[in-house]
Amino acid sequence: MERLLDAALLQQFPAGVVLIHESSQADFLHVLVEGLAEIYTEQDGGEWGISLVYPVSTFIPAAIICDQPYLSSARTLVKSRVLLIPAERVREICNQDIVFTSMIAKELARAYRGSVKKLKGHLARSTVERLANWILAESKKDAHQECVVIPFDRGTLASHIGTTRENLSRSLGYLTDHGVRIRGREIAIDDKDQLILFARPQRFIDDPMS
Repeated sequence: MERLLDAALLQQFPAGVVLIHESSQADFLHVLVEGLAEIYTEQDGGEWGISLVYPVSTFIPAAIICDQPYLSSARTLVKSRVLLIPAERVREICNQDIVFTSMIAKELARAYRGSVKKLKGHLARSTVERLANWILAESKKDAHQECVVIPFDRGTLASHIGTTRENLSRSLGYLTDHGVRIRGREIAIDDKDQLILFARPQRFIDDPMS
């Protein structure tokens, strides 16, 4: 840990700062300490969300370990603190410390399983079903809250559930018949059982521990 941190930088970034550019060489292992970030790609003039990053988690560690260019971009969505560890130091310690290498392997495995779950959800579900399951997942983060607050703009949410802003608005309207009320960026869940019945969450897609 000392060898990692003596070369690291802890920096604070406002919302909307691009931390990683797709196709650039991987120079730092990014660790989100506080805040919220997204991994995304730009294709044909549009942006598509790949994943959301919550504390404490790394950004795209595969590029660091393989010493390859990034396959996607990353940016902050809210004010965030990020630990930057030089890629060369990470690879050096991976080659010398089996415990650290095991930790990196687990991080890569979690990222892979998360990608497979998201792909399964996109292949097997409609837009409104993906949205319903996103709302349920967000509601689990704080059981004491009476509503889910979308932590970013609707365009970002649409990107990460694989749809357009227009289709997202229609899907939100559709869910008002399935136990929710929409108040701007707030989504009140009036009948959770009805929402669960519609969303049909699955362990091997929606459970973060599986």
